Amino acid sequence: MAKGWILIEQISVEQKSNRKFKDTFFRTLFLEKARAVELYNALEDTDFPLDTPIQFFTGGDRSLTRRNNDLAYTINDQLLSIADHQATINPNMPLRMLPIATDILYTWQVDKKKLYRSTLLTIPTPKFYVLYNGKEKLKSNILRLSDAFRFPNHDFSMELTVCVVDISHNSGEKALQRSPSLEGYAYLVENIRQRMNSGANRDEAITQAVNHCIEKNILYEFLTAHYKEVCNMFDYTVTYEEEMAIRIEEAVELATERAMEKGLEQGLEQGLFVSAIKFMQNGAKLSDVVRTLGLSDAQVKELEQQFA
Repeated sequence: MAKGWILIEQISVEQKSNRKFKDTFFRTLFLEKARAVELYNALEDTDFPLDTPIQFFTGGDRSLTRRNNDLAYTINDQLLSIADHQATINPNMPLRMLPIATDILYTWQVDKKKLYRSTLLTIPTPKFYVLYNGKEKLKSNILRLSDAFRFPNHDFSMELTVCVVDISHNSGEKALQRSPSLEGYAYLVENIRQRMNSGANRDEAITQAVNHCIEKNILYEFLTAHYKEVCNMFDYTVTYEEEMAIRIEEAVELATERAMEKGLEQGLEQGLFVSAIKFMQNGAKLSDVVRTLGLSDAQVKELEQQFA
């Protein structure tokens, strides 16, 4: 059987319990070989046996990018890059995946001496995915590197295409139906989210959700074997609250830029207020929105009434 490799990158959003909770949990879950094959089959619609030989590449001293949340493994001559992202789709994912793919190719897959031979040196076929479980409806399931080009793409250029897969619980996505581990992961994340929405803090929500899944026999073996580890996998990068703050700051910059172009102070105030409404609709806290956008007392009062 041909050898290839899969790269799984993690990105996410969470709190004190340590932001990278979801990313670390996802990565640890699919570092088990059988689950890694299962995930590959679910995304690629293949049927490789769960004992199919694979080889993991988990960064370390040999890695050029040294991204501790990446997961890569060889299987079937495919390079599959997967990013789990909770809150919003980042349009820069193709650019973020590009150096990771290059890193693995040149660190583990390519004999640099053979690059100068007259025969063609073949490499695993790259495929890239974002596993999305956010609240917003996807506008597109495709992200392209060429979207970032400052000039329209022409021949003799390069491209990197990322497929976005909605793995929200009850999304009906086929990959969830094909992978019990992925479906269990989606269920656990959604259960945590629901408990937090009901008033539990993140630590409480995670512990309660993990116990709930164990009782329902969801990811039972993994959760019981790694119970303490799972409940303490909170060492993450960006929380949902932090990401919303970043989005709010971006809105301020954009509204200010547009207002300056038009020379209208009133336009700036209106633009910021429209942005505030959108952020509140997406779950941002009023205090964060008011503090960052610098809204007037009248606008704050209107928001309080609208989102009471």
